[in-house]
Amino acid sequence: MISELYSIICDTYKSMDRTFDVPLEIITPESGLEELGIDDDSFRVILMNIESRMNVSLPVYGDHEPKYVGDVITMIEFSK
Repeated sequence: MISELYSIICDTYKSMDRTFDVPLEIITPESGLEELGIDDDSFRVILMNIESRMNVSLPVYGDHEPKYVGDVITMIEFSK
């Protein structure tokens, strides 16, 4: 379980780094997506990359959109 969660975290960070040049060293679960420069359109691109790489479907509905990196990790964890 811990190794799977670690893998999810690493994949999420790498996707943000690769897609939008967000430096890995500044990404933490407490990082706000907006403070990392990730707007709604960018976030959807990141989600598509994560869904494709991890073969998961991540539901995002209006008020339930993640605000922090940790929220994204939790979404992935519960979608598996």
